Amino acid sequence: MFYFLVAWLQNHLLRLHLKNRPVSPVGRENLRALDHLSLFQPARSYSYVVVDLETTGLEVKTDRVLSIGAFRIKSGRIRMGDMFNIFVNPERDIPSAAIKVHGIVPDMVKNAATAGKALDEFLMFLGHDIMVAHQAAFDLAFINRIMSEHHGFELQNMVVDTVPLCQQVILPQFYTPMRRHKRLFAGRFGHIPMQKNDQHSLDHIANHLGIQIYQRHTALGDALAAAMIFQRALSRMEKAGQGKLVHLVNAGAL
Repeated sequence: MFYFLVAWLQNHLLRLHLKNRPVSPVGRENLRALDHLSLFQPARSYSYVVVDLETTGLEVKTDRVLSIGAFRIKSGRIRMGDMFNIFVNPERDIPSAAIKVHGIVPDMVKNAATAGKALDEFLMFLGHDIMVAHQAAFDLAFINRIMSEHHGFELQNMVVDTVPLCQQVILPQFYTPMRRHKRLFAGRFGHIPMQKNDQHSLDHIANHLGIQIYQRHTALGDALAAAMIFQRALSRMEKAGQGKLVHLVNAGAL
């Protein structure tokens, strides 16, 4: 709950600061992303966008986004026809080590949208929905950098990380929780403190739940796997009598 109150206060202070300043329509709409949220409503009553990014590397200050994939969840169901998938032109070389991971080669992105345009398309898809990601600090840090460069402020949507959520709901006996302040400030100094334990990985959790990951290390494939994991976690929370948004915030919000 404290997280939400801080986020709400920061959002309103930002809106006051920008009130008489030029902000793009997309940016202005993002400033309202928290307005509809009520902590004591069922978490299932809200819409979620589960996202994954593929990048040229792990360094927020120097690496670039190559693709964004996302699925929407409404009423607890993944809407397979309601997806987002876009390549992004990094406007620089793609390291061979990165190509070996995700298979994105220069020809695939040379005519793609630049980061700012791709982000605006994603923001229009995201709307006011709650953003969800696995190892969300990674994705959020890249999104926030592009947001800051093109709109002058960071993403205002609530963000849920499936890693701490799984720590509490899926496999609590196996995890050493990552403290919220470490997740919150992830990426501020240019490098993402990714959790190295295999038990935090998308593969490990998906395997435990019997979820098959299609097209691993593609933005859309990983986003779908994360969406299925989030769907299972939300269901388990409800069965445990913790189905309110406040429970989700306490378990996994950044």
